Amino acid sequence: MKIDSPSSITSREASIRLEWISTRILPGVAVLLLSIPLSQWADSNLPDGIVPVSIIYLMIVIILWSMYMAVQYAFVGIAQTRKTKTHACNNQTATNESTAQKPVFLLEAMPIINESENIDTICKVETIEEISEAEVVEDVCVAETEELTKENHASSTYQQGIDDFYQSQAESQKKKLDTIHEYLLYIMSPFVYEEDMDEFCTDLLRFAMDHNYRPEVEWKRYKTKLSSFDVRHLVWSIATRLGLGKGKVYSNDDCACYIERRFASLCVTASGEPLSHSTLRNLTVTSNSDQIHCDIQGEDGLLFHIPSQLGVEKDRR
Repeated sequence: MKIDSPSSITSREASIRLEWISTRILPGVAVLLLSIPLSQWADSNLPDGIVPVSIIYLMIVIILWSMYMAVQYAFVGIAQTRKTKTHACNNQTATNESTAQKPVFLLEAMPIINESENIDTICKVETIEEISEAEVVEDVCVAETEELTKENHASSTYQQGIDDFYQSQAESQKKKLDTIHEYLLYIMSPFVYEEDMDEFCTDLLRFAMDHNYRPEVEWKRYKTKLSSFDVRHLVWSIATRLGLGKGKVYSNDDCACYIERRFASLCVTASGEPLSHSTLRNLTVTSNSDQIHCDIQGEDGLLFHIPSQLGVEKDRR
């Protein structure tokens, strides 16, 4: 047998031998070695003596080698397909280039012109369709924006209504309290010391803000003695402007409870016995010794008959 020297082997022959070793010999050795443990495993799991170990080994070798060849041919087929596609693309590119360089005569140019016109027509149609779609999308966006604007406006109007309502309520409440405070400063000035007036008015204004308010401390500091008639008239004049009567905010019981706590020492009989609650509920009863009279509401339902507010009432009339 003749053995070629390394110098006499061409690069092509070396490539073929390397390919043969890598695709046949090495995989074959691997299959033979891998089949040994697989045949031992199969022999241990099969009934004794049913199939000789050599037959099992041969079958495993054939199966593994067949699987290897199938995978190899599959990869080769994929590679050849890609190579064919690449070659076809290259040929097509070369054909296009040669066609571009080749002179085109009039009769040959007609189909090309018609084809170009068809392409232009198709492009125009596609452009028109794109513009139409863009206009439809724009119309939808505009409609959604207008709808959102309407919803925001409606929500803003709703919230504005709530804010204006509570602001109006707060302003109306403040106006009532300011008017009552001015009345108290005027009507109680003969009976309460000036340095005590703020404290006296504050407690009555708390009752004017909450009909359930009940004072814990009795008022005892007076410049001039008052009677239960006076304080009943005072509380009635305030409560009637805030809503006094059946179905309204203040009731006669609310006023009587406030009076018997705040002015307890004034609400007694000649013998010193406390007046009953039912007696104190009669807020408008009068006597010959009254110093504070019931101040009946005017047309506006709020102002009192005191000089500062009488001028306002006359101006309004």
